[in-house]
Amino acid sequence: MSQHCTFCGHKHLSTKTTRYIHQQADELLIVDEVPCLECDYCGEQYFDAAVLKAIAAEHTAILQHRKQPQAVKPVAVESFTALAG
Repeated sequence: MSQHCTFCGHKHLSTKTTRYIHQQADELLIVDEVPCLECDYCGEQYFDAAVLKAIAAEHTAILQHRKQPQAVKPVAVESFTALAG
């Protein structure tokens, strides 16, 4: 990957970890401490394909009951029109 942000063009990206939310159908998997490159200017994040494939495989294993997640938490859901109205 080139070392500049494709969103804003800034040339400084830093190695960080972040929370990543993976959606498969209507099911969500929240994964903490995911490595990424993050633009120092706008915050756009870039993930290695192998990392995203590992997260997708983990989510599939959980959905197929081959693995238990570390925790299960309720998630509040809103539509924007309900918030704005």
